[in-house]
Amino acid sequence: MRERTPGTKSELRELSKAELYERATEQNVAGRSKMSRDQLVDALARGGTRRKKSAA
Repeated sequence: MRERTPGTKSELRELSKAELYERATEQNVAGRSKMSRDQLVDALARGGTRRKKSAA
């Protein structure tokens, strides 16, 4: 069975975008629907946190 929460970017890069999105959903990553695959990897590697853009 595959590990459910890989922690390193190299492990995350092995996952498909759909798998990354699923994990981002589980971790409630803000803005995940508009993120690229690389952005999802970065957000998940940081532990699922992402700074929100401030209102201009």
